[in-house]
Amino acid sequence: MSAERTVIGVDIGGTKIAAALLRGRLPSISAGTPAARETPVILDRYTVLTDAHSMRACLDGIVTCIADLEHGSGRVEGIGVGVASMVDFAAGHVVESVNLPLVDVPLRDLLQRRFGVPVVIDNDATAATIGEHVFGAGAGAREMLMLTLGTGVGGGIICGGRPYRGCSGAAAELGHIIIDVNGLKCPANCPNRGCLEAYVAGPAMAAAAAAAAVAEPASALGRALTAGRAVDSRLLTRLGREGDAGAVAVLARLGEYLGAGLVTLVNIFNPEVIVIGGGAAEAGELLLGPARGVLQARGSRPARDQVRIVPAALGPDAGFIGAAALALTELFPDDAQRAS
Repeated sequence: MSAERTVIGVDIGGTKIAAALLRGRLPSISAGTPAARETPVILDRYTVLTDAHSMRACLDGIVTCIADLEHGSGRVEGIGVGVASMVDFAAGHVVESVNLPLVDVPLRDLLQRRFGVPVVIDNDATAATIGEHVFGAGAGAREMLMLTLGTGVGGGIICGGRPYRGCSGAAAELGHIIIDVNGLKCPANCPNRGCLEAYVAGPAMAAAAAAAAVAEPASALGRALTAGRAVDSRLLTRLGREGDAGAVAVLARLGEYLGAGLVTLVNIFNPEVIVIGGGAAEAGELLLGPARGVLQARGSRPARDQVRIVPAALGPDAGFIGAAALALTELFPDDAQRAS
């Protein structure tokens, strides 16, 4: 059995910073099923709104979260950080961000000096991917992809059982594969049109719901719009789960766009499993069912028949659990070998 470790996992997003003190261990390399992998125990947690007014304010919020958890916790052995930014993994630098005032920040070194323990930082979607691979829906897979459908569409790649980051840590921008070269302008800091993110991220879901509400004013979505309610991805998902035909139809169209993206990813990577997570993925099978249909119709054999498309398993705590998994795998890599 591997050593039990006490670590802090930090998930830095554009709206909030969520951190937790966790105690857990890496599963043995032979523990190939999710049931065999025990999720770390959450000992304490701390969340603050992200102060995006300045780099200093944002960094102060990160330090405050960690310091609150460190106080009275005993010995913290390491800190893992997932940040919604482009990250140079080897250097521990935040290179640039879309929704955060963090540009060219040596975040790993700053935190190591402040707290005196080893720190590892990575892109938040990659951290979430590691979490699902170690403890969640992708446990045991050697070849895995993850898409996180939120404000944007993040991605992560597990290749040969290890995260794939590319030559500078900038790999796995899976939300920016192009599904329509003359399509919608990408809403992110991206020069392209027709990116997957423009069709299946939370804002795209909200835009599709609003368009359906205008087109069908007598529908549940239309009545919500007339009543002045927010017609967004949450309402769309709720109505879809309640069986509203209009909402189900909108989600099916969005699922088909997702499926078009999956076709490309499956044809290129031939993964065992693709995990779909993030808030916008809460529609579950209303989104994933149509996506699988497109994959079966348009994907290449044998890859399309081998891959499993599954929802994420770690739920709303996936961000900091992923950051904790990042710390366990990168700072204590020998633990899994000793456990086998």
